[in-house]
Amino acid sequence: MKKHKKDLPIQAVFMQKLKEILPPHVGLAEEISDVLGIGIDSAYRRIRCETELTLDEVFKLTKRYALSTDAIFSNMSDTVTFTYTKLTDDADNFEKYLSRIYHHLKNINTFKEKKLFYVAEEIPIFYSFFGKKLIEFKLFYWQRSVLNVPFYQGKKFEFGLVPEKIVKLASECYEEYKRVPSLEIWTEETIFTATRQIDFYLQSGVFTSKSQALEVMEDVKAMVDHLEQCAERGNKKISDTEENFQLYCSDVVLGTNCIYVKSGDANYAYISFNTFNSLTTNNSEFCDETEHWIKNLVKKSTLISGVAEKQRYQFFSKLRRNLDESIKRINSY
Repeated sequence: MKKHKKDLPIQAVFMQKLKEILPPHVGLAEEISDVLGIGIDSAYRRIRCETELTLDEVFKLTKRYALSTDAIFSNMSDTVTFTYTKLTDDADNFEKYLSRIYHHLKNINTFKEKKLFYVAEEIPIFYSFFGKKLIEFKLFYWQRSVLNVPFYQGKKFEFGLVPEKIVKLASECYEEYKRVPSLEIWTEETIFTATRQIDFYLQSGVFTSKSQALEVMEDVKAMVDHLEQCAERGNKKISDTEENFQLYCSDVVLGTNCIYVKSGDANYAYISFNTFNSLTTNNSEFCDETEHWIKNLVKKSTLISGVAEKQRYQFFSKLRRNLDESIKRINSY
């Protein structure tokens, strides 16, 4: 039995949420028709709330677009539902994880109005994909020491050991990230995660030689040089002139890695867990609170991009001193 639109307010909200997360060039009716295997007219009747969605249809749509029903009931409880990609003990899951990052970034870039906010207690994951040798090291480290993927257990680090398709996918994630306008908050300690991991592997004998560790460190130095150029120009792509990058230095201990994204009318929060994985939600109240927290951090931080030449020089000088000390320590082993 058909129900009148006024009897289905939740379905109307559901359709609005679904519309918000779709790329602007994608038609809502066509997508619903494709996912549910129904005609266009039937899809429009569901959009207009003339035909009630079945529980099975809701499941198919939320599964396809990673839309949590929590987004519909977000103002009705204090519970927040998150999505994530399982990673433990499986190299295939890790590839799915990188693919998820890549497709999220691709989707963000389909919107004209978009912005990414990154609170970086550790080096933002995208910068781990800056250079090929750094990519190989980070992918090896995460899978061997964090995820305990069987293939990497007991192995020494070697360039070329991580499958090329995974390295390429990570690089593509970085290229997509450079297209998204962003605001980042770093501290002077942010760089330490990479140097400590390199140092740990060298002392543990996972590197077969100091030269391997030094080659990875050269990629880290090159990444820092590139970051400084981006901060100076206010753009993540050196060849572009449009300002799309703001970098802040915080004296406050950040305590976590957090990403907040605005794309079109939709907002998403990505909260770090299990070292580098993330929990994702588009719960409106949680996203609003996340945005408020980031804005407060910005107020307490120092802008070091654009015209802030003195502050930028001081920040990057400290980063380079830390890198030089790490390289000196590696050479002394």
